Parts: sequence; C-alpha cells; structure tokens
Amino acid sequence: MENDKNIKRILIGHERRIEKLESLFAKRKASSTKKARKSLGDYIIELRANNFFSQPKTIEETRKKLQESYHCEPNRVAVALLRLAKGKHLRKASKALNEKKYLAYVW
Repeated sequence: MENDKNIKRILIGHERRIEKLESLFAKRKASSTKKARKSLGDYIIELRANNFFSQPKTIEETRKKLQESYHCEPNRVAVALLRLAKGKHLRKASKALNEKKYLAYVW
C-alpha cells in the first residue's frame, strides 16, 4: 500500500515537471513563427504569370517594373533572374538595344 502511494506521488511529480517543460517549448515555438513574406523570386514569378516575360526583358527592364511593388538593388534582380532561369522558371535569351546585345529573360 505504501509503495503504491509513493509511486503515485512520484508520478504526479513527474507529470507536473513534464507539463512545465512542455509549456516552455510550446510558448517558444509559437513566438518564433513569423508571417510569411513574399520573396523577390515570388514577385518575379508573379510578373511571369501576368505575361510580362512574353517578350525578352533585360534585367533593368525587370527592375523598373518591380520598383512599382518591390524596391531592390539591380544586382539582386540579376541573381534572382539567374536562379529562376537555372530552376527552369524562366529562359535565357538575348535582346539587341542600340546595336548591342544584352542578356534577357523570357517565358
């Protein structure tokens, strides 16, 4: 009988400790979740969905169009376009402006 009481008391103590530990981890996990933000790649894919890339567009043309909704540096746009082309979300092309060839992207 006495052993049963000791075991119950020990189990109750363990349950309390486990509940405290679980509550600490649950709070930490809930506070670390952030609202999902759209990345630069998401904005470019959105332009593709709106047929912006139906004709070859240079990096600068893409950046000017992105400035309406997302401010970023030209080199970030260049890298994002390159990664999207590598992932086969866009295709590389060339575009001639003032008798000079430029790298362009098309879909």
